[in-house]
Amino acid sequence: MLNPNVALELLATQLSPVRSWLDDPSVTELMINPGGLVFAETNGVIVPHGALLSEGAIDMALTAIAKMVGKDAIAKSASAIVNASIEDMRIAGAKRPVCPDGSFMTIRKHKDKSERPTLDDLIHKYKALTQEQADLLVRLVLKEHKNCIIAGGTGSGKTTLLNALLSRIGEHERILTIEDSREIQISVPNVISLLSNPDDGVTARDLVKLAMRMRPDRLILGETRGDETYDLIRAFNSGHPGSVSTIHADSAIQAMSALEMLFQMSLPPNASMPPDLVKKYIAESVHVIVFAARRIVPVDGVQHVVRRIEQISLITGVQNEKYLLETLG
Repeated sequence: MLNPNVALELLATQLSPVRSWLDDPSVTELMINPGGLVFAETNGVIVPHGALLSEGAIDMALTAIAKMVGKDAIAKSASAIVNASIEDMRIAGAKRPVCPDGSFMTIRKHKDKSERPTLDDLIHKYKALTQEQADLLVRLVLKEHKNCIIAGGTGSGKTTLLNALLSRIGEHERILTIEDSREIQISVPNVISLLSNPDDGVTARDLVKLAMRMRPDRLILGETRGDETYDLIRAFNSGHPGSVSTIHADSAIQAMSALEMLFQMSLPPNASMPPDLVKKYIAESVHVIVFAARRIVPVDGVQHVVRRIEQISLITGVQNEKYLLETLG
């Protein structure tokens, strides 16, 4: 494993033409496409900046990132794909020939804890949800301890909302978080943050099982996407009310279908459950679905990225093999 300071210095050197955007707090995402074409998202607007990097520079940067996390980014192999969290950045990319046009990478920058939007910021500054929607979520999730799934596409603001909502948690609660990169920040004294790393044999499923033995008041899973789903739903249903996770989906009802599929796929070996029983079990375990949308909206001829909470629904049961959703906000 390469010394982190050395790797960061190598990374900064290879990406020097875009260093100003890496240092700019208003830039949330830097997209470096094949051919060195650079796009930066700033305040919801994606701006092209032309070809600024050579393929060699991108390759060297990917190599530095891989070595920092104890891997080798070797072209023409599975390790040509790089995925890592470094300080306040989440970096994903790959070398040729994963993309025949050339090497590429995307850098998503996480705001410092002190700079992350609060629930009030999301209401008044970013217009991501209304005061009524915020009050509804605080009541349902924090006060009434209903289990919640926040659904949406990539970059729709799921984790931002999650952090903002959880910032209102009372200090008397014990919280366990599970992620594959550090994005959830909770300011309570009694919190344990767990990180999965399948390459080292530590899976999200392992950590969900561990968390259930640690007596959390709430379990917070950064994203539901694999074989941890079965254990997560069990945790939701067995004494951890007010737990929260996110899931990739394009609507609230599609989120329920995705959760059901992941649950079935994550059943223990040789186990099976009829679809109607799975639906009933999930409907009893997940109480609230929040759908966060990422839309491209033209403003004065400029395409802006707008993130909004479009739906907050209660899951009230199953009828005729369909989930019953009561939309509240």
